[in-house]
Amino acid sequence: MKTDTHLTLIRWLAMVALFDWFVTRTVTRAAIFVPKPPPVIVLYEALNMAGQVALTLTGLLALFALGWVAWRGWQGQGIAGRMLALALAGQVGLSLLFLVIPPGGWLALAGHLFYLAVIALLLYPALWAQSRLSSLAMLLAALALVAGRLHQAIPTLYSSLQWPGPPPLTGLFFNLGELLVVASVFALWWSYGRDATWRVWLAAALPALAFAGSHLSNAAMTGILAVWSVGLTLYLPWPVYALSLWLAGVTVIAALRRDDPVGWAILLLLSGGYAPQLSLQAFLGLIALWLLAEATQQCAVQASEQRSVRLVAESEPVRAFMLRSSSRERV
Repeated sequence: MKTDTHLTLIRWLAMVALFDWFVTRTVTRAAIFVPKPPPVIVLYEALNMAGQVALTLTGLLALFALGWVAWRGWQGQGIAGRMLALALAGQVGLSLLFLVIPPGGWLALAGHLFYLAVIALLLYPALWAQSRLSSLAMLLAALALVAGRLHQAIPTLYSSLQWPGPPPLTGLFFNLGELLVVASVFALWWSYGRDATWRVWLAAALPALAFAGSHLSNAAMTGILAVWSVGLTLYLPWPVYALSLWLAGVTVIAALRRDDPVGWAILLLLSGGYAPQLSLQAFLGLIALWLLAEATQQCAVQASEQRSVRLVAESEPVRAFMLRSSSRERV
């Protein structure tokens, strides 16, 4: 982020979106499995109301954030930036249109295409950055978003063309995307969180231990809540998810402690979930991907500066030796 104002916007968006995810899609849905005496019902209704307010605020902040990303791309990033701005405008415009008309047919397919175009335009410059680890982390996260969207777009294509179904590959794309979600967590940790202190590791272990305990005590309930909360089916061995949750926590805490927007990007990805059903949740994924693209390019700049400093330091002894040799020859 270039200014404190824009970083503040991202922070507020991530915090409100995280509250919406935790309350609306996790806690209130988990309440289905508990008894509901009158005090619990009152608390449940209050949480629902708070979640609706958070959802509305998240939508407004996400629109502001996407508008700023589009404006920044249009102003200073050449043809690719202008294409990104147009793709974002198309994505947001169709999403607003779908508030008054039901999404379907070719319009729905156009929304999917705009979404994939935004991902491609965000991904392209980052892949050329000379920072292989951070580029790989962003690539895996982007491919997870793409796989989840293809899972939704292929049935829309079949419906628009009136082809007989069921469409192929949708289940394959969904499972592949879930695998990429887990892989992207490992890559993000390796790029941004592996130098965390032991205190960070201990703090980040708490959510992973809670997940492990829940799965061991009631695997069926945990699987249902995972689908409702983040869209993951947990078809992989559960220790893989526990470890990825631990590493994600380590990366988030380590990044936030050094004021790295990567931490907010991971929280936005969590809040949006995998293969999101709402446009707002999809917007959170795009904003997170943009933050990862910015971080990747920043890593490339820092790596280039470090190489330059190293080359200068290595050239100093050679230069000093040549100066001494020339002075001896003159003598």
